[in-house]
Amino acid sequence: MRALFVLALGALAAAASLYLTRFGAYLVASVAIASIGALSLNLLNGLAGQISFSTAALLGVGAYTAGNLGNSGHGGLGLVAGALLAALVGVLFGLPALRLRGLYFGISTIATQFLFEYFAKIADPLTNGVSGLTIRPLRIAGLDFGADARFAALCLISLACVYVALDALRRTDLGRSFIVIRENETVARGMGVHVARVKLWAFAISGLVAGFAGGLLGFSNRLASPETFNLSLSIDYVAMIIVGGLGSLPGSLLGAAFVTLLPEGIQRLGEALNIPDILSALRELAFGLMMVLFLIYEPRGLSGLTLWRRRRTPKPVQINKPMEEPR
Repeated sequence: MRALFVLALGALAAAASLYLTRFGAYLVASVAIASIGALSLNLLNGLAGQISFSTAALLGVGAYTAGNLGNSGHGGLGLVAGALLAALVGVLFGLPALRLRGLYFGISTIATQFLFEYFAKIADPLTNGVSGLTIRPLRIAGLDFGADARFAALCLISLACVYVALDALRRTDLGRSFIVIRENETVARGMGVHVARVKLWAFAISGLVAGFAGGLLGFSNRLASPETFNLSLSIDYVAMIIVGGLGSLPGSLLGAAFVTLLPEGIQRLGEALNIPDILSALRELAFGLMMVLFLIYEPRGLSGLTLWRRRRTPKPVQINKPMEEPR
């Protein structure tokens, strides 16, 4: 299954570099980057059970770090450094999880999100303040990824690597420890799991992946600003994993594609019907209504749709009752 997934994304990457238009390449890159970010949050929330609303802050750390190094001619190093720094920041964000749980910890992540936004506004030498940091096109080992089609292919290849790595992680002892902690921390301690250490590993790995996605997002937008990486973006990523399916890696991809392409679809529909202003105003309503409907009628998300489960679940074998013997 993993091999087929990698081959499919490789074929898409080749097609992206050869046949996609500029706008099509932009959409492919946007969905791929959003999928990487959604995978990072689903690892933390869906597998490890740690509620977080600070994904945008980790993306911002990766974007600012990669942007500063990319402007100095070290784009590849910037992506790696942004991911590593975001992993460290993720651990710092996760320290309250050692004392807080559930909703209380979720509120603490909102506070850390606001702290990041404030820091991004006052750290002018690194972030250029409220004006934002302008980022040059990505160059890695002399190769220019400024062209949209080539950058989209890079994003798809990156998505394939991240997906395979997280899928392999889920099957390790550490990945199983995430699931045990999500279900019951007391049981996890009884099984010999070092809960505090495993939680910090979850925050570190999630931050690593989110920082890498943030670096790609910075090179895609050519700009990193506090308004880009705000609480609204964090809520978008929460919506992605809810719509796609909590704890489901394929669901992260489905949710990211759905949430990313929904505004574009509504905008195109408004232009076709010549009512773009009206439908643009309804985008937020459609977004909120979509989350509510999924939570009520399909809490497993797109990856657990009832029709899809019916197709995969074999029909039970009916055993005929023995006929009663005549008296």
